[in-house]
Amino acid sequence: MADSTGTLDVCIRIALLAVLAVSIGARASAQDRAIQPYGMVPAGSDPSHGASMTDLATPSAVDQPDAAASSSRGEALIAPLPMIDPTIGNGGALVLGYLFRTDASDRVTPPSAVAIAGMATDNGSWGGMAAAQLHFRHDRFRILAVGGYANVNYEFFGIGQDAGSSNRSIPLEQRGTVALGEGLVLLGAKWYVGARYQFMKMNVRVDQSGLPDTAPAFPARDVELETAALGPRIQHDNRDNPFYPRTGSLFNVVTGFYGESLGGNRSYQSYQAWFSDYLPLSSRQVLAWRVAACDTEGDVPFYDLCQLGKSQDLRGYVIGQYRDRAMVAAQAECRVELWKFLGATGFIGGGAVAPAFDQVKWNDVLPGGGVGLRVTVAKRNHVNIRADYAWGRDSSAFYVGVGEAF
Repeated sequence: MADSTGTLDVCIRIALLAVLAVSIGARASAQDRAIQPYGMVPAGSDPSHGASMTDLATPSAVDQPDAAASSSRGEALIAPLPMIDPTIGNGGALVLGYLFRTDASDRVTPPSAVAIAGMATDNGSWGGMAAAQLHFRHDRFRILAVGGYANVNYEFFGIGQDAGSSNRSIPLEQRGTVALGEGLVLLGAKWYVGARYQFMKMNVRVDQSGLPDTAPAFPARDVELETAALGPRIQHDNRDNPFYPRTGSLFNVVTGFYGESLGGNRSYQSYQAWFSDYLPLSSRQVLAWRVAACDTEGDVPFYDLCQLGKSQDLRGYVIGQYRDRAMVAAQAECRVELWKFLGATGFIGGGAVAPAFDQVKWNDVLPGGGVGLRVTVAKRNHVNIRADYAWGRDSSAFYVGVGEAF
């Protein structure tokens, strides 16, 4: 599905971060097997289909010295999640989760996780959700289920790259319900295929009274919608570590075909693909790079258009400031381990949105780059808390999150 801002963004982001929190917390606490809190901050995730966060939440199992003991019973987690988000404000979330193995004798399959969470920020946004990520038959089958409700406040800049560059916006309040289900099956050689169904019931409140004539026009027909999609999903993942890859790559394709026959009242299509690759430069240095593309066709609501601003694709911009029917982006990052639990990064990238791929203005690509610090909070699987400051064209943004940007 295309990237979206608002209720869908928040519900999927918190849901998948909740599963990630349970995975990280249980794996990091494997030595003492106690209920532990782990602070986390939602990053600019891949919100509507959440695939990148799902990848993080379903790591390849890492054998522990006490695997026999830990796999025979579940582990509980309480995770407070401080939030620093340039799109919906700053605040926090609380996750309650439980991690377990569907087969207690299985030492290879990643652990399954269930979680519930709630969040609130200082701009009045709030939401709640429940999520489950399940693994069966030695990870041959993967199932993801998410359901949630959110009420979020953010800025709408209009549609098109020129609208985003004008830096003029109007406030929106978007609320609604989201339900998502996905099933994947392993074909072999780290290739998974499957399908995803998604349903959204959205309501948008916008007050344009008293705004100047130069304010962006909001598409009034998108005020109240129900949309539903079904589409195939393809994934190949041979990374050596899902939290801090040093070698390998990750490839994802996600499509969504929206229509009335699936339970919605709008017909359109969305397509997204991305590829990340990891190259070791030395024992303490890694070069990571990623390319991504998005395309939407048909009667697309504004919140399902392609967008720039996610940490994975291009840092330095508010998510949704630049949105249109097509998007391309690329980003490269050098990661260095400095000393014990401290690390640093430098990154650079670029991206653009346009009505179609053949209308991308390559001489008007938006630049982005910055620097960051890393603090390792789970040494066994090299899980980092990251703090990045990024600059864009006439903009900047600060990010705090758990795990690498991509």
